[in-house]
Amino acid sequence: MKKKTMSYVMTGALSITILSGVHSSPAQAASPQMIKEQAAPSVTRAGTKNFADVIADQAAALGLNIEGDDLETAAKKVRLAKLHQQAAALNIKTDGKDENTIRLEVKKAHETNVFNMADYYGIATDGKRTKDLINEIAAISPQAAAQLNGFY
Repeated sequence: MKKKTMSYVMTGALSITILSGVHSSPAQAASPQMIKEQAAPSVTRAGTKNFADVIADQAAALGLNIEGDDLETAAKKVRLAKLHQQAAALNIKTDGKDENTIRLEVKKAHETNVFNMADYYGIATDGKRTKDLINEIAAISPQAAAQLNGFY
């Protein structure tokens, strides 16, 4: 009796396996990458732009030629041009300086401007971050905060 019951159970299990399409060997199974691609839904938002298009638009606005450059090189050129613009706005000379040095000088000059503006409006600056000071300045003068927010 036990053999008969066991054979029915095994036959049922095999037929369910065959009908469901589950592969019995790893060679026939789908690759994990294929399963990920099938399971991951495609997220498309209305109004979003491709990163390459954004970089191309910014390069055109800055007057840069990025023809033939890969995306990483083009993005670096745009980032460096924006940094030079910020340095020029803060009267920082960039001749012979590398990107990190210019970035640090721009950040330092911007922080100095924020602290000076906070002192002008009578805001205590002890132990406060630059971003917090900009928010406090915005509560008093949104125009002044708009000028300060453009850098970092």
